[in-house]
Amino acid sequence: MHGMVRPTILPLRLENVCFDAGGKRLIDGIDLTLEAGIRSFVIGPNGAGKSLLLRLCHGLIQPTSGRVRWAEGVSSQEARRRQAMVFQRPVLLRRSVLANMVYALSVAGVARTGRRASAMAALERFGLAALADSPAR
Repeated sequence: MHGMVRPTILPLRLENVCFDAGGKRLIDGIDLTLEAGIRSFVIGPNGAGKSLLLRLCHGLIQPTSGRVRWAEGVSSQEARRRQAMVFQRPVLLRRSVLANMVYALSVAGVARTGRRASAMAALERFGLAALADSPAR
């Protein structure tokens, strides 16, 4: 697809991140760097804090102490535009594949008139156009 800009992947740094709730320390002193373009996995048993850590990384909640930083010189608003998180019980997946993509484009601020065409073009690019009207699940 011509004219489509590939998004830049930003490194993420957590510096002594702690999170307290209900008088308990749930995340304690996490120092972590996730480098750009490298796949990383967060694994552990139920209740270990995986989802909480990811919410902190994505800025959905703020740490009690410490810092979460994306690449130097990139605003947190710009970093948020370049990331995504799918929750364990995602609301988006209740729609069709195409409707999910159109919704994501609306959240990203894409003009209504271009959303459907952009979503279809992306599906075609990755060989998924036949699934556009299928349930996303």
